[in-house]
Amino acid sequence: MKSWVKILIGLVLGVIAGLVLGPKVGFLQIIGKAFINLMTMLVVLIVFSSLVVGICHIHDPKKLGRIGFKTVSFYIITTVIAIGIGIIVSYLIKPGDGLNLHPLNENLNTSKMLFSQFFLSLIPSNPFAAFSDGNILQVIIFSIFLAVSIIFTKEKAKPLLSVLESITSTMHTLTHFVMMLAPYGVFALMASTIGSVGLKVIVPLLKFLACNYIACFVQLFLIFTLCLKYLAKLKIIPFFKGMKDAIVLSFTTASSSATLPVSLECTQKHLGVSEDISGFVLSLGSTINMNGGAIGQVVSAIFISQAYGIHLTWFNIVILVIVSLFSSIGAAGIPGTGLIMMSLVLGVLGLPLEGIGLVVGVDRLREMVSSVVNVLGDAVAAVFVAKEEKELDEKRYHAATWLDSDI
Repeated sequence: MKSWVKILIGLVLGVIAGLVLGPKVGFLQIIGKAFINLMTMLVVLIVFSSLVVGICHIHDPKKLGRIGFKTVSFYIITTVIAIGIGIIVSYLIKPGDGLNLHPLNENLNTSKMLFSQFFLSLIPSNPFAAFSDGNILQVIIFSIFLAVSIIFTKEKAKPLLSVLESITSTMHTLTHFVMMLAPYGVFALMASTIGSVGLKVIVPLLKFLACNYIACFVQLFLIFTLCLKYLAKLKIIPFFKGMKDAIVLSFTTASSSATLPVSLECTQKHLGVSEDISGFVLSLGSTINMNGGAIGQVVSAIFISQAYGIHLTWFNIVILVIVSLFSSIGAAGIPGTGLIMMSLVLGVLGLPLEGIGLVVGVDRLREMVSSVVNVLGDAVAAVFVAKEEKELDEKRYHAATWLDSDI
């Protein structure tokens, strides 16, 4: 039985147990919190290793500087746009309103911080202390500096990069192990939540999914199509026709990393992108470009803040944009990582981590669409960069269409 099916079964059984037993299932909060602790345990090393390795994929800054700049700029801009769309949709639909939940920890860190204090808090005076304290923002800054240093150190830094690549692979495996426990964690979290609040959480969950889907569709069919039509100056229909195999695979596996081989084949054979451009852009994108994941982070954070009646200031929103951007860069393209990155975002904003229990049961349904956005975002970037570098076979690209169209 597939893992996402087990998670959905855990969700359904948790809802039933909560309805039948009511407040008596409160003891399951211990199991739920243990599962959350397991997920947060992974955050620091996943962010650190994935971010360093992803940046180091640029390799030679002189040879790939121009292509790297265009690629990374495209990824950052589209991710920020995706985050903005997610925020707007969440505040329009307000999926968490009316739940009126109470955090288990009443002493949440929701105090205001001046921008100067926030800026200084980003810079780690002691990177080991940042790792020990779980200060993710400082870990991210240290990771960026270390990655750039590895790139310029070249040959002598290869052993260190090899170790970090090994850590990244190991953390992916550990993530799979932790996600094997997800059905039990979901059961405990949903049972304790439903036991205390009843069925009133179901409608907000549907609204939560609707927020994600609407934001993802806007990113897919508005932002990406505008990029193809006005930046790459290409027809839109051939792109989606050429990427159909990658779309189906990313939707069913909910994994942009697992879809990478198929994405490479689609962009090269169907869209006419050169092997050099597609290999670089898609490999980098599968690590650092997660438009759909970024949408999921902001929608989840705002949903949880509304569910617990915690007001997010404009300064909180700015921090949310920054943290969601970096968490999407540091996220691995495998199922379940979104939940781990969510604990990062909630921790920085001072939101209750047990709020993850509200969305964990439907996260697979969110990830399926998010992965499609992630994969197609990488492909749009590859087509755009290839067109800019005159390494796109436009005849092959337009041959991918199934009808004569000016679109």
